[in-house]
Amino acid sequence: KQLTVLFSDIKSFTFITEMLGHDIIKLLNLHYDRAIREVIKYDGVIGSIIGDALLAVYGVFDESATNKSLQAVTSAYKIQEVAESLRKKMDLRKERIIAEKGRLSQEEENVYKAVLLEVGVGIDGGEVFWGTIGSYVRMTSTVIGDNVNSASRLEGLTRIYKVPVICSEYVKDDIEKNAPGHGLVFVEVDTVQVKGKTIGKKVFWPVPEAEYTRKIKTEVGFFSEGLELYYDGEWKKAYRLFAKCRLPLAEVFKDRTRNYECPRKWNGIWEMKTK
Repeated sequence: KQLTVLFSDIKSFTFITEMLGHDIIKLLNLHYDRAIREVIKYDGVIGSIIGDALLAVYGVFDESATNKSLQAVTSAYKIQEVAESLRKKMDLRKERIIAEKGRLSQEEENVYKAVLLEVGVGIDGGEVFWGTIGSYVRMTSTVIGDNVNSASRLEGLTRIYKVPVICSEYVKDDIEKNAPGHGLVFVEVDTVQVKGKTIGKKVFWPVPEAEYTRKIKTEVGFFSEGLELYYDGEWKKAYRLFAKCRLPLAEVFKDRTRNYECPRKWNGIWEMKTK
C-alpha cells in the first residue's frame, strides 16, 4: 500500500524515567490518552507503542476523503498541542506550590522538569507492507518498510534542527499535489543522509499558515537564502545569512559554516553519524 507513516518520540526520556520511577506509567498514559485520540480522529491507525515512541499509519482506510499525508501532519501538530497543554498544567501547579510554600524543593524541581514533555515527530511515506503478523495466540497489525525506518530517523532530526515536525519530500509532494487548500508552508531544512542510508534526501519543516507570521517569513527568508549558498559551497556568504536568522533552526548551520571551510568534494549532502 501507499501509506504515510508518523513516528513520535518523547525527548529526554531516560532523564524522565530516572526522576519519576514507576510514575512514568501515569505520565505516559496522560500523554497517550489524548495523543492517540488525535491520531484516530484523523483516520490514523496505531501501528505500535513502545515506551516513549508512537507509530501511526495513514491511508489504511481507502474510503477516507482527506489526504493521508495531510492527516499525518495535522495529527503531528495535535500531538504537539497535547504535550504543550500538559506543560501548561504543570506550570500552573508549580505556581500554586510556590504560592503556598515559597519555593520548590530540589526533588519537586526535578519532577517538574521531568513532566515538561517535549515531543518530536517525523513523517515519511511511500510503498510499504501493511498486514497482520504474529501467531494464533496473539496477532497484531503492523507496517513494514524502508519508509517506516525513515520516519523514525526524521523524528531524530527534530532534535538537531530544533523544529517540532520534520517530513520527507514524499509527504510534501503528496500534500501539495493532492490536498488543495492544505494550509501549510513547507520550509526546506536540509539535504541529509541519515545513518544507515547511502543517498541524501531533502527534508522539510511543515509550518501551519496560521503560525507563519510575517516575522517568521522574514527569518525563513534569511535561512533559505543561506541554505542555497550553503548547498553551493559558499559557506562564508552562507554564514552571514544564517547569523541574521533568529530561528533555532539556523543554529546548527552557524556551527557548520562558522569557520568558512567547505569540505572538499562537497555535494550539498550532510551525512549524519548518529541516529
